[in-house]
Amino acid sequence: MDKLYFIILVGTAIEMTVCFLCARNLWRRRAETKDISRLLLGLGALICGLLSLFSLLGNLGQPVTEVSTIPILQPWVGLVFLSMHIFMTLYPIMVVRPDWLTPRRSFFLYLPVILFAVSFLFFIGRWTPLSSPGDLWDNILKPDVLLRVASQLAMIPYCLILLLLPYNYHNSSAYHWWIVNYTFGLIILCVAHIGIMVTFSPVLLAIIPFLAAVFYLLSTEYELGERLLPSALEKSFSEADAAKKASAGATSAQTTSAADAAVAPEAVPEGVPAEFGLWTRICQMMDQEEVWRDPDLSLTSMAHRCATNVTYLNRIIKQETGSGFKELVTTKRISSVAAKLQENPDVDIQDAFFDAGFRSRTTAWRNFKDIMGVTPTEFRHKRS
Repeated sequence: MDKLYFIILVGTAIEMTVCFLCARNLWRRRAETKDISRLLLGLGALICGLLSLFSLLGNLGQPVTEVSTIPILQPWVGLVFLSMHIFMTLYPIMVVRPDWLTPRRSFFLYLPVILFAVSFLFFIGRWTPLSSPGDLWDNILKPDVLLRVASQLAMIPYCLILLLLPYNYHNSSAYHWWIVNYTFGLIILCVAHIGIMVTFSPVLLAIIPFLAAVFYLLSTEYELGERLLPSALEKSFSEADAAKKASAGATSAQTTSAADAAVAPEAVPEGVPAEFGLWTRICQMMDQEEVWRDPDLSLTSMAHRCATNVTYLNRIIKQETGSGFKELVTTKRISSVAAKLQENPDVDIQDAFFDAGFRSRTTAWRNFKDIMGVTPTEFRHKRS
């Protein structure tokens, strides 16, 4: 038990250190964003670090000797877990839907915490003592026990909130896979928190500090190193913009690379099997519908759009272009960025990347240099 207690203290100290460092780095670079997403992530890391500090100071010199004597489902500790879990959803909501998180909606997100806190006041001094999962099961129908269980189960819907929000890649500055990964991280922390509340397992107490530290470390790394930050998150593709793009098509074509110079064939005559018109449909979606602007476009989703299978789609793309689907999409995106930089050297490079379907800074810059031979900054200076 002493070894496990030592691991708990070390894990808590690591969690505290990591969270404070993440909060510091996020605060120092807060001015890079035009919204409060980075501040929300930094504040969450700061709160988590402070909770770790209080836990560390409270447990120093008091080794856990008998876990069975520690009460489970402590109401106010559970309320802290619920509050922290809700706060951890604010940052990704701002990333996915920057226009959704209004003060009113933020209030309703925290409304369960307020309601549970008020309800807890009626049971002060009259809590049913619970020291094991067996006690919980024997007293499950008591009002105060039900209330405490409900306060923990309330965390579960917040794990799925990112999957329930309507996703529009024009506004979101994250890939859809990032939403899924962040949701998975929330679920893991939620299960760990609930497990601690109903069992007070020393093993979980040793694991969860490391989980929280990794969660904030990865989130901070993505925020500061990967997430593309356009100057204006709310993008709209109006008819005027579409007309402008159509009129500038000839000029834009001059800036494309050799891999982007393929010309769409004529329409397939009636009576010819539909498979022979697949390349025509691909060209239409790429050149007219500009599906490559979707950051989550994949070979599978493209095959679904074309009503064909992945194998045949990939084969015909290689046959017509000499490269694969990924290279085709990347070339389209880089050509769009190069065209914008040529038309207007003063355009924001990150905005151009964002509009082209990129959501990662490192990926966008690397792909641009691989195709154009120079960095976006060097390309702009040559054209200015």
